[in-house]
Amino acid sequence: MKPKVLVIDDLEQARQMVKRTLSPACEVFDFAAVAEALLALGRAEFDVILTDLRMPGIDGLEGLKRFKQKAPEIPVIIMTAFATVETAVAAMKAGAFDYLKKPFDPEELELLVERAVEHVRLRRENAQLKTALAGGYQLHGIVGKSGSMREVVGLLERVAPSDVPVLIEGESGTGKDLLARAVHAMSRRAAGPYLALNMSAIPENLAEAELFGHEKGAFSGADVAREGFFAEAEGGTLFLDEIGTLPLTVQAKLLRVLQDGDYIPVGARKPRKANVRIVAATNEQLRKAVDAGRFREDLFFRLRVVPVRLPPLRERREDIPLLLEHLVKKHSLRLGRPALPLEPAALRAVLDHPWPGNIRELEHAIERALLLARGDAITVEDLPPELAPPEAGEAGAEAGRYKRARDAWERRWFEDLLREAGGSVARAAELAGLHRSTLYEKLARIGLVSGDRKDAPGAAQS
Repeated sequence: MKPKVLVIDDLEQARQMVKRTLSPACEVFDFAAVAEALLALGRAEFDVILTDLRMPGIDGLEGLKRFKQKAPEIPVIIMTAFATVETAVAAMKAGAFDYLKKPFDPEELELLVERAVEHVRLRRENAQLKTALAGGYQLHGIVGKSGSMREVVGLLERVAPSDVPVLIEGESGTGKDLLARAVHAMSRRAAGPYLALNMSAIPENLAEAELFGHEKGAFSGADVAREGFFAEAEGGTLFLDEIGTLPLTVQAKLLRVLQDGDYIPVGARKPRKANVRIVAATNEQLRKAVDAGRFREDLFFRLRVVPVRLPPLRERREDIPLLLEHLVKKHSLRLGRPALPLEPAALRAVLDHPWPGNIRELEHAIERALLLARGDAITVEDLPPELAPPEAGEAGAEAGRYKRARDAWERRWFEDLLREAGGSVARAAELAGLHRSTLYEKLARIGLVSGDRKDAPGAAQS
């Protein structure tokens, strides 16, 4: 959708010149007076306002103040043939995004409007992020409300608009591809292509050609020239999953792209420029691969400009109810099945399971349950067998081992949470997305704070 630009100038010739310049990329609405533009602003949503300074009736500065009162989020650019330092200062103090001196170069106008459009787009996306973070959220497929996921999304909010490389670290099944897509969707490259390449699925001898392309006859079987992923992702984002499996010889060539911005297809002589943002992911600790000599240290640091750790599901268990709701809606629509709730026993089984396969395992469990469910709710029997609680008739030792293991895990989790919060229960509650009194009860139950009085000295203080 083209950005909508509102233009106000009492001279018809000036309005038409602006319209001709911007129309290829923008939808332009022009008016001869501020009063008319204010009416239009009440009927439609605009991305940028351009207004002349000296006009009969309401002039540009007064119009600027009224525009900011009515739609403060829209950037306003002042156009004037009488630009002075005083004019610029007055316009900026009144809230102008910038000002343009007449007569202006069409390219200068295009660039300034493009910058204003980008500015308002980022502001709107940031507002959406903050609204999402107010409670449980679903943002570009990312679902959750836990403290750890709030930190992840907050980091994305700051990093996505830039072009710096991002390295996503996390276990298999945690949703690294979703996070990469979110980085792309919130970036200025969102209109460009998004391509994902799993390096572990590519034979070592083909990795270079897949990434950078090849010329005809470059190797046996190269009957025709072919573009690589860098060429296909031009102007967009290239997601390199399982980056730790990239062959050492190709690592050097990827480093060149990140440092110099160019690459050479296999069999070619002339370098090509790369206009691609790199997002990489790994489910192993790359630092260990560096120490073992399997991964270049210089490439490691170049990729890890912004590291993002995606927590496993066992560290964000408070997100499970939101994920369940999201996954039930998603797969009930896909399978043509009713969106069934979980019976209390089934919900308890889901909450108690350690989820070694993370969100991917949870998603498969929900798909299965929706297919097998015969009543008006999902039961324990509809879930995978490994989620079923031990039967009463089974050996009590097995049930006891399960409970002890679960209690030990829960205690370690809360100890880690308190350590991260510096011993503050209030901060720990905020990180975990729990009410403070709820967290106190849990901590008192496992002996990490005194259960007699909430303000009594204990292992943690608020």
